[in-house]
Parts: sequence; structure tokens; C-alpha cells
Amino acid sequence: MKRAFLAALLLLAACSAPATAPPPPSPSPFPQVPDTPPALGTNGAAVPALRWTPCHGPFQCAGAAVPLSYREPKGATLTLSVIRLPASDPGRRLGSLFVNFGGPGADGVGELTRFAARYPPELRARFDLVSFDPRGIGGSAPISCPGADRLPPPGSPLRQPDAFFAASAATGRACATSGALLSHLSTANVARDMELLRQAVGDASLNFHGYSYGTYLGGTYANLFPDKVRAMTLDGTLDLVANATGRPGQEKRPVDVRAGIAAAQQQELDRFFAVCAAAGPKCAFSAGDPKQRFAGIFAHASRGPGVASLMKTVDSALYQSGRWKRLASTLAALPADPGAASPVLDPYVPTHSPGFLAVQCVDSDNPQSPADYTALAAEESARQPYFGLSVVYSMAQCVGWPAHDEDRYTGPWNRPRKNPVLVLNNRFDPATPLANAEATAAELGDGRVLVVDGYGHTSLDVPSACASAAVVRYLTDLTAPAAGTSCAPDAVPFP
Repeated sequence: MKRAFLAALLLLAACSAPATAPPPPSPSPFPQVPDTPPALGTNGAAVPALRWTPCHGPFQCAGAAVPLSYREPKGATLTLSVIRLPASDPGRRLGSLFVNFGGPGADGVGELTRFAARYPPELRARFDLVSFDPRGIGGSAPISCPGADRLPPPGSPLRQPDAFFAASAATGRACATSGALLSHLSTANVARDMELLRQAVGDASLNFHGYSYGTYLGGTYANLFPDKVRAMTLDGTLDLVANATGRPGQEKRPVDVRAGIAAAQQQELDRFFAVCAAAGPKCAFSAGDPKQRFAGIFAHASRGPGVASLMKTVDSALYQSGRWKRLASTLAALPADPGAASPVLDPYVPTHSPGFLAVQCVDSDNPQSPADYTALAAEESARQPYFGLSVVYSMAQCVGWPAHDEDRYTGPWNRPRKNPVLVLNNRFDPATPLANAEATAAELGDGRVLVVDGYGHTSLDVPSACASAAVVRYLTDLTAPAAGTSCAPDAVPFP
């Protein structure tokens, strides 16, 4: 999932004032490079010409040249790989619907070919579905990180912290060979690319559906280009402030701690226990008290090297309730010990792809001192014994990351827009908690939250005909659901 910023106001031209009363300096969106213009928007960059050719069956593909740096819009360029599925009813076509499938690091071209058929016929009739590989990813000038795919796991942050952080930084060292590109991969620059693509396809305003990380792209675009938004659906929503900088006092908390991911994972795991118990024989783990049985399994695993494997399995199952049946069978076969768990020495720490890190490490503020992680680990492990350590160290690969994008966006997030933003979220989502969606709706100022009463991450993993119909109404008619609306999922665990 998984899984950063200064104020963003244009520099105003200051009028001369008496020497005895100089005007206060205007806030700047980014640290400015002398004699270069600000990069808040596209800065006069040329709109790419798209030459569509058939690809992947019914799809069409094109390349789009965009600036490497929007501070130098006439300088070096990179080429984005773009794909579209033309509207099936051209006479009723409303325009294009841009889709981002999350990550960061997901390739939009491949994902659209995978998921396009899932979209409702009415949506495919009225819109061209458009996606693209974000800069630095897939077919869009991918970053080069020689050997990063062969790196061993970083080891234990608790038993050998120095070795752990040194190993975690290895991906960044490998990616440093990408040179200048690595410093221009923020979500803000992807949003600027999407603004050029909006113009390139001939739409007067943007229609957008973003999943998971794609909600951060949507929120960024909606505030860089608020007057260009027609309709925007954020699905599995990140807290925009938490993902960027966090609130005051959170400077030494990694992004996933700020976002409350451990609490969301625990909440869904508790629901797994309750739903499993209620399912009876349909759930292989239902005998006795599932919650107490799991505590015994965790206690047994904590006395050996098995905690990381156990929690990796649980983490994967929480993303999609269709995996709960297999999780129940796996847990039912594991040994359990009575009594309290031993201190965990080898926690599960997720590792991320270079594409994920290349964006997340420049988007999000994270502590850069290993000591800050060590200090937080004891606190979070006591507060969330199953998931706390994993969340603390999940972004350790960003420590010492060899790039910084001065043109990232850090707010404000509530620039006025013509229409409300539809914020869609599952009630129990382990990667983008409902509390994050509610926070983002408030941060945007015009967010309308629609809740799916299901388990898992985004509507791609928790389909709901009710929610799908609401999204179609919103995107076609600009009719947002009433506040407090909820929808049932199409399937339930242990049917």
C-alpha cells in the first residue's frame, strides 16, 4: 500500500514600500532557485501532441512529451506512456475519465488493461478511460536502480539496528544512478503531467478516479488546478496532511504512524475474529475464541523466528476479505502457546519497490535519524503489539534517500472548486482507514464521504453495486450522494 510539504501559495509581486516599513515576504510554495520561475502550475509548458495507435486489443496507446522540470518548461523532456479505451457510445460521450491505480509505482497502462472491463457499462459508454504510467515508472522514463531487485531483506531493526538501516538504504544507493530524474518524481509533478494530458485529450476540465495513492494524486491536482476539476472520486483515501508533513508535533513520526495504519489493521483483524466466530463451521478458525487463539499463536511465534512470516500472511489477508477463508485455514494449523508473548526481536518489516520509494520518499516527510525510530518502536509495540513495529519501520528505506523534489506540494488542500469531491472508503480498510477519508474530506472542504460496509482496500478489492451506481451518477450527472450514505458490499466473508 501503501503507502510529503510546505505551503503552496503563488509568489506575489511585491510593490515598493518605504524603507521604514517593508512589507512582509510573501509565502513561497517551494524553496526557490534563483532566477527561475515558481513551478506551482505547468508554467507555460507545451501541451503534448498525442498520436493514438491501436494496442492491447480494443485500447489505444500514445506517447506524451512533458518537461523533466516544470521550472524549465522548455528544457529537457521525458515521454509518458499513455493508454485509453475509447467510449463505447461516442454520441453520448462526456469526455475522458483519468484513472490512477495507486502504488505509488503502479503502471497505469497495464492496470487499465486489467481492470477496464470491471467498470460499469454506462461509465464505459460515456467516457474514454485514460491512464498513464507516472513519470519514472513502467514505460514512462523508468528510474534505473541496478541490483535493487536482488537485495536481501534488511534484517532485524531491533537486534541489529545499524545493519538494518544500512541495508534499508541500499535501494536508494542503487537508484542514485538515475541522476536528475530522481529529484523530479513528486506527486505534484505527476499532477502537472496530468494537467498537460487533460489539455492534450481536449477536455475542458478533468474527470478523475484515483485509488489509494491515486487519491493523493487527485488531492494534489485538485489544489494545484482547482478551476480545472469537473468531477473527482477518491477511492481508499489517504489523509492528505498525514501523507505530506503531518500535523505539528508529528515531525518524528513516520508517515504510516501518522496515518494510524496499525490501529486500522488491528480493527480489521478484530472483525475477522468476530465474523469468523459467527460463521461457525464455515470458518476453519472459529472453534473456541478466535481472538484468544490468535494471541496464543502470536505468543508461540514470538519465541522463535516466525513472527515476521505470520504477520506478513495476516497483512496480505487483510487487504481482501476473499482471502479470509485461506487465512482461517492457515491459522487453524499453527501451534499456539498459553501465556504472554515474548518481546518480538524479528518483526515483519515490509520492503518496497524502487518505484514506490522514488515517489513516497520525496512526497512524505519521515524521520531521518535511526534514533527516532528506535525511540518510537517501544511506544508503538506496547500500543499495537501485533502491527506497531511493522508500521514504525515500514518507511525505513527512505532514511538517507538520495533525492529531494523542491516542487512537491504540501498544501493548502482546500482551494475552492466548482463541484464536491466524492470520497469513497471501506469501513474497515487496513491501508487507508476510514478516519483518513473523513480527514481528507474535511481538509478538502468539499469532500462527500460514501462508506462501503466491507473489509479490505479500495472498491477494486471490495466491489459494491450500490457504490458503483453512486460513482456513475456522480461522474455523469455530478450528483453526489447525501452525507452519511453507506453501501453494502457485493460479497461477504464465509458465505
